[in-house]
Amino acid sequence: MAETLRKLAARAEAGPAADVYGSGKLIEDFEVKIAALLGKPAALFLPSGTLAQPLALKLHCEQRKNMNVGLHPTSHLVLHEHDGYQKLWGLTGHLLGDADKVLTFDDLKAQDPADVAALVLELPMREIGGQLPEWNDLQAQVNWARQHNIAVHIDGARLWHCPAYYGRSLAEISALADSVYVSLYKDIGGIAGAVLAGEADFIAQAKLWSRRAGGNLISFYPYILAAEQGLEDNLESISEAVAYARKLGPMLASVPGVRVNPATPQAAMFHLHIEADKEFLTQLISAYAEQHDVIVLAKPRAVDQEGNSICEISVGRSTMEQPPEFWLAHLRRLIGKLKER
Repeated sequence: MAETLRKLAARAEAGPAADVYGSGKLIEDFEVKIAALLGKPAALFLPSGTLAQPLALKLHCEQRKNMNVGLHPTSHLVLHEHDGYQKLWGLTGHLLGDADKVLTFDDLKAQDPADVAALVLELPMREIGGQLPEWNDLQAQVNWARQHNIAVHIDGARLWHCPAYYGRSLAEISALADSVYVSLYKDIGGIAGAVLAGEADFIAQAKLWSRRAGGNLISFYPYILAAEQGLEDNLESISEAVAYARKLGPMLASVPGVRVNPATPQAAMFHLHIEADKEFLTQLISAYAEQHDVIVLAKPRAVDQEGNSICEISVGRSTMEQPPEFWLAHLRRLIGKLKER
């Protein structure tokens, strides 16, 4: 923390004054920058995606006088927010598609469009290893929504990964949607924070609802400074990280007892399904790190239907400091210790 704050203090000395309740050059210039990056007319800095996303969906649904939203079963709003979108924002969720697969156009065709006013597309889909729909299918999903006056919202917590896979800019990808949320700490390395982008009148309404929901804090300058620094330090390296992950994933799949999901990574992340008890694997990961001073795996985040532990591999600059062969060798040693049990 001290190192981060020292770096931000130096940045602050060369910058404008602190923002005050969403106003001021620091925050306004930052919002303009992110809006341009995403190809949208306007953007709003918010403290979290947990505020940004249901807020956006509420606006889309109220405009259409229909409070129903279409969500994949693994959506963050469904799994990790204690039903806040329903309890606090008055929305009703309709789960679309298979929890183990990406959402597809065929999934949407099976849905009565009258039941949905807004559609959430998570790009990439974290809970299934960073998978992405193919571009043509994604376009078909958006066209279906447009034909039925359904708003499209992109959950872009990790949208930064997508240009490398699709071969298209952030703006081209964001053009598919009426609104886009991006995280400023996932991959970017900020302290916290999110940005919601869309049309100018939409963002004006979002500002109003942010104040109503307690999201308009007196100042956000530490988060904005950290996000600016993170974008400078990390954004350009994310496409390189995607390429690295695509090489690393199949290599790790050669380790007995390990399955990679997806088989060929599509983002700068993927999941390993490991034939091991979750509690024992957690202990082994910690012990290995202490012995070798190398963190090979994050602690298991879930267990699949076969009882295998699921570990998430997230590739960033620190991962890429070593060749893929380095991680393969350490994973082989760690998994080998499972058999010594």
